[in-house]
Amino acid sequence: MKKFIISSRPKQMTKNLLIFVPLFFTIDTWILYSYTDIQVIIFKSIFTFFSFCCCSIIGYQINDFIDRNLDKFHPIKKNRPIAKNEIKYIELFVFIFLVFIVGGFFAYLVNINVLFLFTIYLLLSILYSYIFKNYFLMDLIFIVVFYIVRMSSGTIAISFDISIWLYILTGVSSFLIITIKRVSESKNNLNNTRANISFYTNKVFKKLIFFLGIITCFTYLIYSVLEVFENQKNWIFILTSIFFFMGIMRYIQLTNDDSKGEFPEEIILKDKYIFLSIMFFFLFLLVSLIKN
Repeated sequence: MKKFIISSRPKQMTKNLLIFVPLFFTIDTWILYSYTDIQVIIFKSIFTFFSFCCCSIIGYQINDFIDRNLDKFHPIKKNRPIAKNEIKYIELFVFIFLVFIVGGFFAYLVNINVLFLFTIYLLLSILYSYIFKNYFLMDLIFIVVFYIVRMSSGTIAISFDISIWLYILTGVSSFLIITIKRVSESKNNLNNTRANISFYTNKVFKKLIFFLGIITCFTYLIYSVLEVFENQKNWIFILTSIFFFMGIMRYIQLTNDDSKGEFPEEIILKDKYIFLSIMFFFLFLLVSLIKN
């Protein structure tokens, strides 16, 4: 059982927390509902989170199976169960099938639209692993789409509309993260583990990362200002921009100096400054939405 847990990459499930963003940013709306309705909304978000965790697990198994020979040359990925041949092919197939059934069941419990996005995500994940991850531009586009699908699923699950700026923010920030990840892989001399990694050795990507960081921060600032002046959010909402900027700039600094960007979840979970930025961001956000 342990080998399947390791192969599922539990730390990387943090990506699916994006599903809760629509729930959190609409708290000033659904907090006024009845206790029963609030329970339904929260459980739908949780079920959607579980279903997309299953999506991610399936995607990781397929990707690791395809890359099993390349991963043997990677300093960290060589320790993954599939790369070490610890999981037999029949075991892998059964595991993927069971996870698919569980994920599909959770998605169905939410609604048919989430089930549809669950299916689309899986199909895109398979296409990405087999074909498109080896092409420079398509690699970036698919990762951005994966993040946007997660956000969309969280929105559809609770049946609340969110600002288009949150979708734009998701796209730009995911573009930033995946670019940093690929550049870090190129810095760590991992050209033999991914076909398109040589593209990221160009120095122009260092400037691109800084540019994307500025665009990401500016996008959130626009979103927060519009929420205050157009949707009557409390003025404290704008202050969340400060902690958002701090977290983004700290992340860029760490990945630029130490080439740690290959594993974003490790940085977010371990760096105390980013952790504090996230905590204060959500604290101010919660206060602003409740006061609203």
